[in-house]
Amino acid sequence: MHNGGEKSLIVEALILCLFYISVNFFVGRYVKKRWDIAKRKEWLYWPLNRTHALIEAFLMIAFLVGAVTLGNQLLGNINWVYYLFFFFFISSLIRALMEWKYAKTDNIWISQLSEAAIAAVLLLSFFVFPR
Repeated sequence: MHNGGEKSLIVEALILCLFYISVNFFVGRYVKKRWDIAKRKEWLYWPLNRTHALIEAFLMIAFLVGAVTLGNQLLGNINWVYYLFFFFFISSLIRALMEWKYAKTDNIWISQLSEAAIAAVLLLSFFVFPR
């Protein structure tokens, strides 16, 4: 049985995730138009090379292990969404770095960097605005 506190955390998490998706969509459209970034043909993001694939795999495994092992502790002390947005932030930063370093013909790294900035702003807002 869920108590009111757990339900409010879930509702807050859903609202923040929807907010992130919405802001990311509109900022992404602006960034792609402003810097003339071509749309990706694939819906999923594919790593650029083997090193990038290994880094992405390591990040995903670290996120899943952290979510499982810290899940109960995080839910009791802080909202688990902080952990999720921290993962989005780190993942977007790594993708921006790899795009900048290995796909020099495109400006896709700017789009990835904007995603990281949005996640960073949300992370900072958790600590600035009282709950």
